[in-house]
Amino acid sequence: MSCGTVADDRLRIDADRLWARHMELARIGQVGETGNCRLALSEEDAKARALFASWCRDAGLSLRSDRAGNMFAIRPGRDPSRKPVAAGSHLDTQPHGGRFDGISGVLAALEAVETLNDAGVETDAPLAVVNWTNEEGVSFAPGLLGSAWFAGLIDDEDLDAIEGPGGERFADAADRIGWRGDVRPDEMALDSFFELHIEQGPVLETEGDQVGVVTSVQGLRWLDVRVTGMDAHAGTTPLEARRDALLAAAAIVVELNRVGRASGPDARVSVGRFCPATDGPSTVAGRTDLVVDIRHPDETTLAGLVERCAAACQTAAEAHGCDAEVSQRLAVPPRAFDPSCVAAVEDAARALGLRHRRLPSGALHDASNIAPVAPTAMIFVPCRNGISHNVAEYAEKEDLAAGCEVLLHAMLARSGAG
Repeated sequence: MSCGTVADDRLRIDADRLWARHMELARIGQVGETGNCRLALSEEDAKARALFASWCRDAGLSLRSDRAGNMFAIRPGRDPSRKPVAAGSHLDTQPHGGRFDGISGVLAALEAVETLNDAGVETDAPLAVVNWTNEEGVSFAPGLLGSAWFAGLIDDEDLDAIEGPGGERFADAADRIGWRGDVRPDEMALDSFFELHIEQGPVLETEGDQVGVVTSVQGLRWLDVRVTGMDAHAGTTPLEARRDALLAAAAIVVELNRVGRASGPDARVSVGRFCPATDGPSTVAGRTDLVVDIRHPDETTLAGLVERCAAACQTAAEAHGCDAEVSQRLAVPPRAFDPSCVAAVEDAARALGLRHRRLPSGALHDASNIAPVAPTAMIFVPCRNGISHNVAEYAEKEDLAAGCEVLLHAMLARSGAG
C-alpha cells in the first residue's frame, strides 16, 4: 500500500483556495477590519455553517449531523467497512475573535480532501471533515461542548438542557439553526482524528519553525475562591481595623503568581475573573470572588500545584483578617496524544522538509476530548506574536499551507491510498 509521495505535484494543496476561503468566511460576523464574532448556534454561526456545507457538497461530500450539532462531511473510501479518518476543528469564535482560531482546522481538512479530489486519489478508509459545535463555550457553557457530548462526557439530557442567552435551551438553539441531527456517536466511530490549529503561543514564531507536532494537551484546574471580610465605610474605618476582602484578594493574586513562577517553566497560574461584591467608591468590600486557572502537562505536578495555590489563598486572606473558601469547579486531566498519529504528523513534516518541533498544547482543544475515543494528534502553525482570541489574530498564508500539507499526508498515512 502506498501513501503517495510528497514530491508528487498532484498532492500539493491549493494555498490560494485555502486562503480565499478563510477570507470569505471572515466576512460572516465581521468585527472591524480583521475580527470575527460568530458565537455558537447564533445566526452568524448558522450562516458560516451554510457556507461550509455548500463547499462540502460542491466537493461531493455527504453531510450528517448529530444531537450536538456537530457536522460530519464524508468522503467515501474503497473499503466501506473501515471507520473514517477524520480531521477538523470548529467554526465558532470568541466575541472579539479572529479569522483563524478553529476555522483553519476545518478549512484545512476540507482542502486536504479537495486536493485528493483534484488529483483523483482514492483512499481505502473514508475521510471525514468535522466541525465541532461550541468549542469556545461563550453562549453555552462549558466549552468543547460538541466534542464532549460525542465522547460521552455529557449525556443527552444535560446537553439539551444547557441554557444560553435569554434562557434558550441548547436543543432548541440547535433546532433553530437546522443542525440538530440524529447521528449517534457509535454510528460515527472514528478511525482517528487530526486537528490543525494556530499555536496560540509564541514558540513556533520565535524559534522559526513552520509546524508544531503536538504531543499532548496540558491539564487544567479551576478553583473558585470566595474571600470574606466585612463591609465598612472608607472614610471612617481606620486601615488597621479593616477586614478588606478586596485587598486580601489582591494579595492572593500576587501570591498565586509567585507560586506559579516557583513551579517551573511549564506551570501556568492565572486569575482572569475578579469580582468584588460591591463597587461603591467609598466602600470597603466585605466579599470578593475570583477564579484561579491552573495548568500543567504533568498530572502529579498539577495536583501539587493546586494544593499550593489553595494554601496560598488561605494564608494571604488570613494575613488581612479575612477568610478564604476554596473549591474546585473544573478538573481536566492532561491528555497525551496517540504515538502513531503523532508519528504520522512528524513523518509528514520531515518528508516535506518543513522546520518543525514537538511541543505540548497550553490551550484545551476538541482533540483532547476525542483522544480517549479515537487515536488523535494535533498540528500547530505559527500565529503572529502568539495572539489569539483577538481581532489581531493572524497566521501567514504560507504557514497555513505548510500545516495543511502535513495534515494531508498524515491523513493519507492513516487512510491508505493506492
